[in-house]
Amino acid sequence: MSMTKRILISLGILSIDLVIFFLPLTAIFLIYVLIFNPPWFRDFLNNLDSPDGLIN
Repeated sequence: MSMTKRILISLGILSIDLVIFFLPLTAIFLIYVLIFNPPWFRDFLNNLDSPDGLIN
């Protein structure tokens, strides 16, 4: 096996490891909420703003 192939395999393993273990899931969720503004999230925020604070 050539040195180039070994380096490429090592970089592939490292990149997969970084994606699996260091992926900021909270940041991805916040980006989703900001971009798509789903109705269930708007309802959640409106219920938090209600005077009694109870979910309808």
